Amino acid sequence: MQNSVTFWTEGGPSVGMGHVMRCINIAHALDEQELLLHFLVNNERPVIDRLNSEAIFHITYPITGRHPSRLAGDVVIIDTKKDVSSQVHTLKDDGRKVILIDNTSTDEADAVIMPTPIYKGAPKGGLIAGSEYIIIGERFRNAREREMPGFSLPLKVLVTMGGSDPNNLTGVILKELKDIDGIEVTAVIGPAFSTKSTFENLKSGWDKCSFVHNPQDMASLMKNSHVAFTAMGTTIFELAYMGVPSIVIGNYESDREDLASIQDLGISKGLGFHRDIPPGQICAAITAFRDDAALWQETAMKARALTDGRGALRIANLITSMLCSEKTARVV
Repeated sequence: MQNSVTFWTEGGPSVGMGHVMRCINIAHALDEQELLLHFLVNNERPVIDRLNSEAIFHITYPITGRHPSRLAGDVVIIDTKKDVSSQVHTLKDDGRKVILIDNTSTDEADAVIMPTPIYKGAPKGGLIAGSEYIIIGERFRNAREREMPGFSLPLKVLVTMGGSDPNNLTGVILKELKDIDGIEVTAVIGPAFSTKSTFENLKSGWDKCSFVHNPQDMASLMKNSHVAFTAMGTTIFELAYMGVPSIVIGNYESDREDLASIQDLGISKGLGFHRDIPPGQICAAITAFRDDAALWQETAMKARALTDGRGALRIANLITSMLCSEKTARVV
């Protein structure tokens, strides 16, 4: 019987697209294995469209579902912030191997992966964390240059606030940047944005900004940028891998501690929770990089050195090792 792997995750306007994209990147890292792969996802159009664009088989089934074993493969990878302790218990009772991504809601999983260098929780059995498990997609690995691009003006600024941008921070940032000289701005409009018309209004009369809607290749956009505005999430680490310093704004009050930890790595400037940012801070952050080539160079070098980009491959190896041990157990 052919081994099978299930990715159970969610995305959309309320939670963004980071969970889905991490799972897609791990799935692609398994491409060379002869495995049956499928996704269980919530019924949100941006999620369905993205999986269709990747030609990935998927079934609509919410992360809160109580009978996942009917749809699950030999190994189940769950990526969500929700409490999935009952779902994991059910899967384990039914003989499945379970890997949790960025979720410590239960100790029953076979492995818990925290794909971040700033995890500060208590160590647990089966928990692995660190820069070596940061999940970077194949497109980023293929796009990264051997030599880091140099500093130049105008400073190329990318604004990428996630797949949904729930607090319309893209609009806030663009208004602040509009009157700054010496920069060129590219703004990404994610697949789950609800305020696209607002950005069209901003665009009129401002030739320094271009808009890209739902790009399939973020690696190229990052590769051609000097600095990027973004929110807490996996995009920070993708930018870092490409050698792009980030200016980070928190969508949620709970982001405060992580923002400080990310800044301590030397790869970004954290502006804090979006409601706490005083007037002028967004402008000050970007002009600091524009006016100080040495600051940009130091931050970019630290960012580029953060991870080797092989986290998805390491997780793929963990999945295949679980499948091998499961097959051996069946034979015995």
